[in-house]
Amino acid sequence: MIRGARGTVLLVCLLVLLLLALLGTTVARSSLLHLQMAGNDENRLSALQQAMAVVDAVLETGAGMELSAQVGYRACTAQAASQPCDAGLALPATLPQPAGRLDALVERLAPLAMRMPRLGEETASSTVFYRVASFEVRGVYDGTADDLGRAAVTQGVLVRMEH
Repeated sequence: MIRGARGTVLLVCLLVLLLLALLGTTVARSSLLHLQMAGNDENRLSALQQAMAVVDAVLETGAGMELSAQVGYRACTAQAASQPCDAGLALPATLPQPAGRLDALVERLAPLAMRMPRLGEETASSTVFYRVASFEVRGVYDGTADDLGRAAVTQGVLVRMEH
């Protein structure tokens, strides 16, 4: 055995173990970051789906779409009232109640009545002229209190009016 090489093997082994520990720590942090990013993406998509479900539920029931209402008429759920509402809006009981808050707002847009836009040949009708009322339906899901994300979906709707 060489006199000066007594602790060299131990020192090399300790350096290799230190490098492996640093590599393992880096991989663990990277994996944790990717897991958090995937969770955030899942929460974002879930929030978007909840907001779309609110809009779909309002459109299905026709709630808040009063054809006799004037331009600027607003119907909303109690929590959605950042501005004054003319009428309350109740969400259907069939809508799942997730953690977080669901809000809806229906607003009558100008003009009071307008011509129906031109349709493609496959959806056209023999009627020459329809009057329509324009509404905007906004659905909001807010789960930020539980770190579940926030999303809003707005959809325009034309409702045919009888002559």
